[in-house]
Amino acid sequence: MKKFFALLILSSFLVQGFSQSANSEILIAAADETNSIENELESANKKFIYKGKPIHPGCVEQFNISLADSGPPVIRAVDVESCINSNEFVQEYKVNDDGYMIYEYGEEGENKFFGYKYIGKASGGLHVLDTISSGGGTMVAKTLLLTRFGLENYKSFDDEGKINIEKRLIMKCIGQIVRGDRDMGKVELKDNEIILGESQYRKKMEVIHLD
Repeated sequence: MKKFFALLILSSFLVQGFSQSANSEILIAAADETNSIENELESANKKFIYKGKPIHPGCVEQFNISLADSGPPVIRAVDVESCINSNEFVQEYKVNDDGYMIYEYGEEGENKFFGYKYIGKASGGLHVLDTISSGGGTMVAKTLLLTRFGLENYKSFDDEGKINIEKRLIMKCIGQIVRGDRDMGKVELKDNEIILGESQYRKKMEVIHLD
């Protein structure tokens, strides 16, 4: 009988040990995942990249505004990883002579494209992007987009109704500055000021304060 109780106690300790070990592995995995997404947030804020690569132009294009509308954009937040992994944006992009990362879409010969040039990050944490796009016609629209990154929780449920909470990198559009069709002016960012150079639309330099 004493041996039975001794074995029972030993079994109890072993079960507790395995349980604690499993819980520890779960906690470590959760911590690693959190550290990973926080590292991606840091990379995105430093270099506008995700998992070592520039963010696909198609993800930025989600903030683009139809010529029939005046804004704000219908879509103002994008899950970066979901967008990059989407079959919608399997097209490769290239950097043109003017420094824009451009991808083409649509049927062959339609000349539809969208691209962006990373101007920099303002002191307030805003990323300034100079975008260029064509819907296939003669117009080549240029618009500055102001974006910001952050982490948000995404909740999903399994077949048993158990909840899973995952941190995701979200890119948000919080502003736009329309430049016009084929605006030739130079764009610069100094601290919290966007400087638009002379062009066919501006007789002199224009300064936009982001504060």
